[in-house]
Amino acid sequence: MKIHLHSRQGLYEVERFGRNSITLSTKHSSFSVPTSDFKSFAGGLWNNQVSKNTMDEFLAVVRPDEYKTQVEQEDQILTLAARLDLIQSGVKSELEETTKKAVEDRDSLNDKLRSIAREVYKQRLDVSRIKINSNGIKFIIQQNYKDNTYRFCWDPYQFVANYHSNISDIYRDGNWGTMNGGWIRIIDGTVILYSKSGDYGVYDDKIAIQAARAIFPNMDIYSYAGRAWDNELTEMFDGLPF
Repeated sequence: MKIHLHSRQGLYEVERFGRNSITLSTKHSSFSVPTSDFKSFAGGLWNNQVSKNTMDEFLAVVRPDEYKTQVEQEDQILTLAARLDLIQSGVKSELEETTKKAVEDRDSLNDKLRSIAREVYKQRLDVSRIKINSNGIKFIIQQNYKDNTYRFCWDPYQFVANYHSNISDIYRDGNWGTMNGGWIRIIDGTVILYSKSGDYGVYDDKIAIQAARAIFPNMDIYSYAGRAWDNELTEMFDGLPF
């Protein structure tokens, strides 16, 4: 397991750890630091072979408060997902009847999904283990009209149908407006942005990468604005021998 430290740059292999200290190694040395020096897990492919349980055990010892918050957050999302499954199953059955009530129920479900999505995405979620390959999902870039900053908006838990306009709706805020968008895949801890939005147009590579770093601070990010996913990208990312 490789980690970053506050006190120095680089990657360090964890040899042993306890509540008060962590023993680390490099190719040339071995040393110990206090647990407070732990900054983050290494991103990209560095911890690809490390299990979630191992990383959770480390976090539970080194940062027990943060680990407790993460577990509570994951439990909330799982509970919400279970409730949504029940709601969707019930509404799907009703929609088989071509009645006004069925249409009203469908609209009500969509409203509930958007409301839940807004609350979930207000939290700071741990997305380091999310994998999105296959056909990818969409994202948008929004700009703050007051300070001209940008933010990356997406729907990794698929609360709404995969349309740029739907994502824009669940991130609706008085100070933010949707500028453009594209598609995202996450493969083996690597984030790939590509393509464009049919509703809002092609995003800017530099702005999108900068905005995405707030969501994926320890992951490698690549961007191919306006480019459809093709065989070359498949060979570059899906075909990595890891």
